[in-house]
Amino acid sequence: MQDTRYILLVLLSSLLMLTGCSRRELLDDYPVSGVDIKLDWNGVTDKLPEGVRVIFYPKSAEGRKIDTYLSVRGGKVKVPPGRYSVVAYNYDTETVQIRGEEAYETIEAFTGYCNGLGIAGTEKMVWGPDPLYVVQIDDLHIANSEEELLLDWKPKLVVKTYFFKIKVEGLEYVSSIVGSVEGMAGCYCLGRCCGMMNDAPIYFEAQGCSGEVTGSFTAFGLPEGAMSRASLAIKFTLAFVKVDNTVQKIEVDITAVSYTHLT
Repeated sequence: MQDTRYILLVLLSSLLMLTGCSRRELLDDYPVSGVDIKLDWNGVTDKLPEGVRVIFYPKSAEGRKIDTYLSVRGGKVKVPPGRYSVVAYNYDTETVQIRGEEAYETIEAFTGYCNGLGIAGTEKMVWGPDPLYVVQIDDLHIANSEEELLLDWKPKLVVKTYFFKIKVEGLEYVSSIVGSVEGMAGCYCLGRCCGMMNDAPIYFEAQGCSGEVTGSFTAFGLPEGAMSRASLAIKFTLAFVKVDNTVQKIEVDITAVSYTHLT
């Protein structure tokens, strides 16, 4: 009985190997062209990410979706000839997540809710995004060629950091400060290269010292359609947790706050 079982296992293993070889032959017979991607980070960031994810979305019938991961400097990819839309982004983010990657029109970056902080109200807020670098190509033609197509790409930082400073009295009675901002872009559409509105406020921490509250928060910039400060409706809220555990909230008009941002 044991010998029969052994023979069956050997036959099954051989069958799997033959199936694998057959699949490889089919893939090798599919026409592909070599694409050599070079990523230029000069002037973008001094702290390089671990690597990038690159997705080729076919725009023509002869193409097919290619989803691959490359080193931070790029690499070589085999892609069937055709017309494509392409997105690339760093995958080593802590708070940024990706959804809708099944299509170029729907792939989107977002952040999750602030669960686990143990601070009342923060479970309804979302994290500020950490650095996300994106390359977006709306129309790329890859010809059927034995020569490699060289692509030089320069990623773009799509997350902005905003710094603020506000004068406040009575900070000696405050143990901690929790902040949130509404009206900034909480999502980013990679295919359309624009920030999108998110219903949840973005969480951030602030520090109080010598009559001033200072801090910073991150967002995907301004939401699509907000072309000027006059058209903004940004709600900036600070919750002061006092030493007696009572909470006092204040809302600040964003136009009255002295702030700068890094692009």
